[in-house]
Amino acid sequence: MNSNRNTNTPMPLNKLYILLISCALVIATASLEVMFRVKDLSLFNQWIADNNITGDSSVILSQYISVCLSAFITKIIIPVTFGIYTYFAYIKIRINQLYVFMWTVLNLGGLAYTVVEWQLGSIFFYITILGYAVMLLTLLSLIDQIQEYKSK
Repeated sequence: MNSNRNTNTPMPLNKLYILLISCALVIATASLEVMFRVKDLSLFNQWIADNNITGDSSVILSQYISVCLSAFITKIIIPVTFGIYTYFAYIKIRINQLYVFMWTVLNLGGLAYTVVEWQLGSIFFYITILGYAVMLLTLLSLIDQIQEYKSK
């Protein structure tokens, strides 16, 4: 084997599309969810009642929006960084088993964060889980392509 050859595997174009679309799906559902959550007065009132909050309504609304946006950022940080890194992996970096391992662990963490919320009444919950499942299955399917590339 030539020692100058890069042993990292090029990212297949079809896998890139699947990964980026599933990242976009998770990000879009999180965006729609936070938009509906912030705009729904009944959810705001329920949040006030659940947390026994009293005081100036404009300050409470500001706190509610801050909490919702903080949760939103926490939900999308993994898919956003994964999508960006995957794009650069396709263009230049390439992929290896460490890429698959690290992003599988991080995406499992994102999936766990979603499952812990346990919002069975929300369609966004199921769509987000579907997005993460597609990401994880596609990531795991890259192992075969990496091993096949290395055997050439």
